[in-house]
Amino acid sequence: MDKIMYNSDMKYHNKRFGFTLAEVLITLGVIGVVAALTMPSIINDIRNKQLHTAFKAAYSIFSQAMINMREEEGTGLRKAFATYDLSLHAYPRAEEFYQKFYAYSKLQVIGECKYSGKIRNFNKTADAYTSWSGNSHKESFEDLLSNGMCSNILINAGQINIAVDVNGTRGPNQLGHDIFYFKVDDNDVLQPQKMSREYTEEELEDEQFSFVSGAPCSYTSKQQGNGCGCAYYALIDQAPNDPSKSYWESLP
Repeated sequence: MDKIMYNSDMKYHNKRFGFTLAEVLITLGVIGVVAALTMPSIINDIRNKQLHTAFKAAYSIFSQAMINMREEEGTGLRKAFATYDLSLHAYPRAEEFYQKFYAYSKLQVIGECKYSGKIRNFNKTADAYTSWSGNSHKESFEDLLSNGMCSNILINAGQINIAVDVNGTRGPNQLGHDIFYFKVDDNDVLQPQKMSREYTEEELEDEQFSFVSGAPCSYTSKQQGNGCGCAYYALIDQAPNDPSKSYWESLP
């Protein structure tokens, strides 16, 4: 049987394998590029999920407020509180509705919401038109509520409209992102505003109120009020221009 002889003087060395500094730097560079490309998307997705949650909470609170108010005050709320008095040139019960609605929502007005920057429309193509600029229940801007939301009640043209910024003055401060509109229907139910139709640029030239015509909610419209009709789509989580897509996953 053959024997394998080992030289006692033979030295064995453990050979270590590793990365060179250049390889490490290249790897880190690649990771940095990937992170730079993906992080904005991840951050945006997280923000949109937070806005979705805040929207559902706001709708739930205000819807329940109308239910509570109807149970206590009786039916016919819209007619009762949104009837215009020609002799007074005013809606005499507007302030009463304002007080009662917040009481039934179990929220308190703790101040005014003052925005440091501009409010933008749905797709950031224009500074937004908001009904908050006038004809509201009082001269101040938005109501800062005890849960951190901003809200305003507008009674005009025989309608009761409620606007809400679901996360207060924090960004993005865009119609259809964190700012939504609702209205009280004939059955005293809070309904989300919905786009009636999308106008072309040529059609808008003949419209008196072109900035809000059709209550737009569109990825392409440049109307100042683009986004005022988005609450419906936000509620059912359906993209306005593509029913196959999620509203909250497709925010422009």
